[in-house]
Amino acid sequence: MRDFLLIFIICLSVFASRTLNLTKIPIFTDEAIYIRWAQIGLNDPAHRFISLTDGKQPLMTWAMYPFLKIMEDPLIAGRMVSVLSGVLSAAGLYLLALHLFNRRTAVWTGLIYLFTPFALVYDRLALMDSLLLSLAVWSLYLEVLLVKKRQLDIALLLGMVIGLGLLTKSSAFFFIYLMPFSLLLFNWQRKNNFKSLLKWSGLSLLSILLAHIIYNSLRLSPFFYIIEQKNYSFIYTLSDFLDRPFSVLRPNLNGLTQMLLSYFSWPFISVILIALILALIRKDRRIPYLLLWFIIPFLSLAAFGKVLFPRFLLFMTVPFYLVAADFLSGMTSFARDKAKYLYLVPAVVLAPLVINSYLVSFRPLEARIPDSDRNQLLNDWPSGYGVNQVISFIEKEAAGKEIVLATEGTFGLNPAVYEIYLKQNENITIKGYWPVDSGKEELIGFASEKPTYLVLKDSQKLSDDWPAELIFRIRRGTGDSYLYFFRIKPVPEL
Repeated sequence: MRDFLLIFIICLSVFASRTLNLTKIPIFTDEAIYIRWAQIGLNDPAHRFISLTDGKQPLMTWAMYPFLKIMEDPLIAGRMVSVLSGVLSAAGLYLLALHLFNRRTAVWTGLIYLFTPFALVYDRLALMDSLLLSLAVWSLYLEVLLVKKRQLDIALLLGMVIGLGLLTKSSAFFFIYLMPFSLLLFNWQRKNNFKSLLKWSGLSLLSILLAHIIYNSLRLSPFFYIIEQKNYSFIYTLSDFLDRPFSVLRPNLNGLTQMLLSYFSWPFISVILIALILALIRKDRRIPYLLLWFIIPFLSLAAFGKVLFPRFLLFMTVPFYLVAADFLSGMTSFARDKAKYLYLVPAVVLAPLVINSYLVSFRPLEARIPDSDRNQLLNDWPSGYGVNQVISFIEKEAAGKEIVLATEGTFGLNPAVYEIYLKQNENITIKGYWPVDSGKEELIGFASEKPTYLVLKDSQKLSDDWPAELIFRIRRGTGDSYLYFFRIKPVPEL
């Protein structure tokens, strides 16, 4: 009962922290794509696998369906999937810490997850990565239970969770690759080890088989093959790697490490390293096992990564919350009994996380996040600053008359975000062009018949021969990029 109450309090706190100022960071391009896919799939069952046309697994968009039904704002509906994924992550982390360590460590784990800005940012975005993190937590928990208890029900649950991970993102294959390392927790001193090991092997194979059955349900779509093609736009093939082994390892390690430091800070990472050293000295297999869930996928991404974003690292950070919690739990116990001044250690470790999380929720432009995330979410063309103003303007203009809204871009934020909010209005025709100059003649033709407007994505000006009047421009974050919104003027006939 006590653990249930603690889990409830932690989960409620995580939910509150994730929903507070949920739309403070504007919609950005990937969110617009996923939410629009979810709308299309919800309205037409024949398009439930629409995400596969871009090589993306569909579970995230499927999970948005009920929220799109009951919530007025599609952005909030899409982001609620990640909010609840964060809640599930917190619950799973508590149970995993309770099973591997103790209740005190479990509470610390929940607190660290609550205040970690990396998790906070992605638990508030309509992306796949928070859902993948949650499934990673529960896969790890069930793999630990399976190696200790070797029960059929655990194996079946594990197979289903991994299968859901594979329906979310291809990175979930690591949940399978890391399964044999759970034998580090196997009790090798027990009698009848061979029988126990054979049983674990059979149950593990059952879990893997079930996961693959779930994943292969995607073959119902003729676009299943695109997943592999899309994956290789982000990672090098094995043959590429063998041609130039380790050519990208050093720069990728550099970049990925900087991303982690931006979200976690040096004091926090130092605690992880110290905890690992102490565990190796004590021959405590739990900490090395947990950190393998970070080290193996991290080094794989560093060696094979072609395109890197911080969100690729999110599911790998599951061990961080547990390892840091165990260390800080032990430190506070030692401080209480031996040296009060050591209470400063948790304060120094957690203070940067708490401050940065506050900034993420209330003043995101001042938050310390990696440049790649800052550019995508806040400062560059993928960011949705100005979108709400365009939508509001267009809705008023379309009251009682037909208008045309054109966008620079045919995929991504433009035109998806306007389709999300305006597509159902029959008075509004939405057109996308790439490059924007390819639509000039058609838009001039539209302008002679009805009010016609144009939103620029990343171009910062139109060529001089455009008959266009600037209505407004809105700065994106603190960068040098602006959203430009024009009215296309009709050209008088000669």
